[in-house]
Amino acid sequence: MQNNDNLFEKIRDHLQAQARNGERIDTETELAKKFGVTRYRIRKELDILTQMGILVRTPKRGTTVREVGANSLRSQIQMRFDVANFDIQEFIEARALVECSLIPLVSRRITPALASRLEMTLTKIEEHADEPLVADRYDREFHLLLLEGCGNRVLQVFSGVLVTYFEKTSNRVAKMDRHFFLDVAKQEREILKAIRMGDADKAAELLRSHLTEQAQLLPL
Repeated sequence: MQNNDNLFEKIRDHLQAQARNGERIDTETELAKKFGVTRYRIRKELDILTQMGILVRTPKRGTTVREVGANSLRSQIQMRFDVANFDIQEFIEARALVECSLIPLVSRRITPALASRLEMTLTKIEEHADEPLVADRYDREFHLLLLEGCGNRVLQVFSGVLVTYFEKTSNRVAKMDRHFFLDVAKQEREILKAIRMGDADKAAELLRSHLTEQAQLLPL
């Protein structure tokens, strides 16, 4: 019989290893025998893994292990934020704080290729200024690309959630006119200019002002 300390982690690691190796996932009975505990105890641990999105359990297919990449993690965190029903003002504050704090990393690590992609999204915002939902999609892409430029995948996951959530709840964007989006592109081009010049303080200040203004223009 095995030591039951950290049973949750042991079961998780065992099932993920089986999935990576292309092996059949153990049944509850097999897991109970392997770890020397009751099926009831195993079922409780599997329930937690399922709630966390690590396992998918269906009547016909049985248990499968979900691949956990950045997109999956972001989706899981997004789902938990939805359930928690946080006040939108908290998201606005958190988004501004997180995005602005990452600017020094972006300023140091941005590549010419990423800078070109950022510039291209700004051009797309201007080209589609008469199509609010399309322009807004490119605006969100600009911010997600900025987060990509920080080079830290953990921060990208959490920051991406904040950007996605805020944009998802900006339900008045469809009513904004072309001047709004042309101004968005203008402000973000100034942010990008400061980043390319290595002036992280100025870029962060411009970004904070930009996000604050958008929050005021797009109340919920």
